[in-house]
This record gives sequence, structure tokens and C-alpha cells, in this order.
Amino acid sequence: MKKKASLTIAGLSILLLSACAASPDQVISQAQQEGADMTESLQTIQANEADLQADFETDLAADKSLANLTEKGQGETRANLSARQEAFETLKKDYESLHNKATTLKEFDETDFTAEEDFSNFSEMRNLVVSIDEQMSSYVENYQAVLEAENKYYTQLAAEDSDLTVFTDGMAGINSQYQKSQEILAEVLPNLAKLSAQPEA
Repeated sequence: MKKKASLTIAGLSILLLSACAASPDQVISQAQQEGADMTESLQTIQANEADLQADFETDLAADKSLANLTEKGQGETRANLSARQEAFETLKKDYESLHNKATTLKEFDETDFTAEEDFSNFSEMRNLVVSIDEQMSSYVENYQAVLEAENKYYTQLAAEDSDLTVFTDGMAGINSQYQKSQEILAEVLPNLAKLSAQPEA
């Protein structure tokens, strides 16, 4: 009886593994969806970035002390940062999913395909997903630093001992990090568009 139960469990495990194993086309399709979701989050981030200067000027005009820039501030600048942080958290989750898909795609080879042309097409898509994975890894790391630097900078600006040096040095540091994130986006956005433009597998 015990042996029969063990065999039943083993058989069930094999069936479950078979049911969970996705085909190359399915993994590509999932990566395409995650790419589309990441693009949406990036667009939200970029839209808020475009509004940031105006939001900062609004807060400055409302209160020269910049009290609205504290962590508990209710101004436009903090709202802008919060919106980007929220979109960034969503982006990170989608990126982690895409990263897992890129890892899975690397496990497939010619033996998983019946025709050489099919593998060639798959290989091209896989290379695209892997490139996006690597580029987004750099972007996520860099933009995390941008958001953290902004948060710290706004708090410093709102402090009573804030001066022109705090303003200029802090802004220079953020701009340097921000520029790096834009350079990465210039590479990854065309790849995301290319991934999205491909017919779903």
C-alpha cells in the first residue's frame, strides 16, 4: 500500500511538472506582455518627469520656505515623486517577471524545435528579450538611485540650514544620475517597441 501511494504521488508530481512546463512560444508571449507593461510604467514615469520642473516652481511660488518638500509635504513636487515611485515599483515587479522569462528562454535549444527556421526565429526573439533584460537591470538600479537622491535632496532643501550650495550640488548630482537613466532608456525603449511589434508567438 505504501509503495502504491508513493508511486501515485510520484506520478502526480510528473504530471504537475508537465502541466507547468511552458513552451518556447508561450514564454515569448509572456515576455511580450511584460515588455508592454514595463513600457506603460516607463511612460508614466516619463510623463511625471516632464512635469517636475513646473511642479517644483509651483511649490516654490506657494511657499518660499519649501516646507512642502519635506517627506510629509503635500506639494506638487512630492506628489510627482510619489507617482514615479509607485510606477517604478510596478516596473520592478514586471522586470523581475521578464528577467525570469529571459532565464527560462536560455534553457531552450534546437532540440525543442522541429524546424531550423523555427529555432532561428525563436533565437532572434530570445536575444531581444535577453538584451532588454540586461538593459532594464541597469535602468532599475540607476533609477532607484535617482529616486532616493531626489527624496534626500528635497528634504535637505526644506531644512532650515539649507543654502545655495545644497541647492546647486544636490541638483548637479541628481542631474548626473538622471542623465544616465535617459541614456539607458534611449537603448531599451526601441527594443521594447520592437518586442511589442512582433506578432505574439
